Amino acid sequence: MNPFPSNRAGTIATALRYELPNGMVALVQRNATAPTVSVYGEVRVGAANEPPEKNGLSAFTGAALIRGAGHRTFQEIVARTEAVGASVNAGGGMHSTGFAGRSLNEDVALILEILSDMVRAPMFPDEEIERLRGQFLMALREDEQDTSVRASRALRSIMFPPTHPYSRLSRGTIETISTLTREDLLQFHTLYHPAATTIAVVGDIDPAAVMALIERFFGDWQAPGAPPRVTLPDPLPLPDQRRVHIALDGKSQTDVIWAVHGLDRRSPDYYAASVANMILGQLGIGGRLGERVREEQGLAYYCGSSLDADLGAGPWTAMAGVNPAHVERAIDAIVREIKQFAAEGPTEQELADARDFMTGRLAIGLETNDSIASTLLGIERYQLGLDYIERYPAIISSIDRDQVVEVARRYLATDDYAIVTAGPPASSSVS
Repeated sequence: MNPFPSNRAGTIATALRYELPNGMVALVQRNATAPTVSVYGEVRVGAANEPPEKNGLSAFTGAALIRGAGHRTFQEIVARTEAVGASVNAGGGMHSTGFAGRSLNEDVALILEILSDMVRAPMFPDEEIERLRGQFLMALREDEQDTSVRASRALRSIMFPPTHPYSRLSRGTIETISTLTREDLLQFHTLYHPAATTIAVVGDIDPAAVMALIERFFGDWQAPGAPPRVTLPDPLPLPDQRRVHIALDGKSQTDVIWAVHGLDRRSPDYYAASVANMILGQLGIGGRLGERVREEQGLAYYCGSSLDADLGAGPWTAMAGVNPAHVERAIDAIVREIKQFAAEGPTEQELADARDFMTGRLAIGLETNDSIASTLLGIERYQLGLDYIERYPAIISSIDRDQVVEVARRYLATDDYAIVTAGPPASSSVS
């Protein structure tokens, strides 16, 4: 049985897709359930396009888009949108720079105009760059004392070579953000390209009228050459169970991350790996890991797993927050559960629960204009087709136990993994 209300999957499937002559893709969906409009967009230029020595440039540039654009200052953008109860924002991620807005139906033209200015004609005024830099540096200084961030940063540095964008966090470092200049932002912005841009508009709208507005505000956007492309280097091998400890004075908790190399979103193994990850460390209070390491053995404050699958293969991780006195026992328990899962696979009940949760979660996630617009962007990014939501339950239902066992053994059943801990100083801080 299809778990989606009959009109929900069909709503996504009937979204209009239009490619402008400049290569930009527009997705427009009428959703008459609320008198609001959500606009989500992305330019597929992100941290993966920035040089290592300017780590954080994409995130900084994305955050600066709203700080004055077109003929409006930052203050005028905020005042104009707030006056009608609307909002706009933008930010840079690993593979893309996102922009978004929300308004009542009658103000969608205003939102599209401002977003067009932000993406196409940001000012990057010096005084706003310095204010933004202060905010970035404040957050980065807080990161320095965050055990989970420090562990994540260290993990990436040992899993990927310095030339690989996944070797660092896209938010940058205190050192790199401190040295970024307005010229850096202007230069990075030249990578933005209409043929690398998708916009999705969802709400109680006239699709033809919205298409005309998108043409009006984005149709004459031109950029030289082809849109930028990124070739990711090979990751680093993880022989001999490499382990690193980040010592932070004054901490009462140690964050533990176990990791292997995973797979990218377009891999044929993606859906089986997603089901495996759901059972291993997501269902309920953290899947098997949460149930056995946290609940049964009392070794962690939290415990679960994460599969980082995007345009490139990120880490497949298990993570836990533990009492520093229990670090070794917690690591042993995590490794033991992962090996057991890879050896034995899931039970039929675990498999059924995972399928039900994954299909139900997607259905719930399509209840708002924001979530529908975000889903449309994802469908376009990974070239899934507008019938993806209709096909999704069958895709997940087709994943059987043998497939889950196969991917678990292929990716998880290995002695070549990395372990990073971050917390109070330990006697074996680095090995």
